Amino acid sequence: MSLRRLVPAAAAALALVGAAGCTADSVLDLEVGDCLNQSDLQGDEVSSAATVDCSEEHDAEIFGEHVFSGDDFPGQDAVEAESEETCTAEFEKFIGVPYLESELFFTMLHPSEQSWNDADDRTTLCIVVTDEPMTESLEGAKI
Repeated sequence: MSLRRLVPAAAAALALVGAAGCTADSVLDLEVGDCLNQSDLQGDEVSSAATVDCSEEHDAEIFGEHVFSGDDFPGQDAVEAESEETCTAEFEKFIGVPYLESELFFTMLHPSEQSWNDADDRTTLCIVVTDEPMTESLEGAKI
C-alpha cells in the first residue's frame, strides 16, 4: 500500500507496502472506524499498524474507504487521484465541514503496485490525523 498525506495547499506522497496479510496488525486488516497512531504510519514502507480503542489516546482515525475493481493495477497516478477524490468527499461527510475549511488533515493508505499484485490489495483507507492526541472519535467534530 502507499501512504499519502494531504494538506489543504499541497500534497506529498510516501510509499507504503502492504504485507501479504500474514503479519499481526497488518494494514490490510484495518477498516473504517479503527483508531490508531500516526507513529505506526511513519517511514517509506509500512506493513502493520496497531489499532487502539477510540476512548484511548490516539491521533488518527480511519473515516472512509474506496475499493478498486479490476485485475490490472491502473497505475500510481490513477490510484492516487481516485483515492484523493473519494477521501475528500468522505471527509466532509465524516467531519461535518469541507476539507479545505477544516483544521484537520487526512492521509491515505492506498494500494501500491506490489500490494495490488502480491496481496490482492484493492482498498484505499482514508485517515484523519490530529496534532494532539484525542480520546474520542472525530466523527461530526466540525473542526
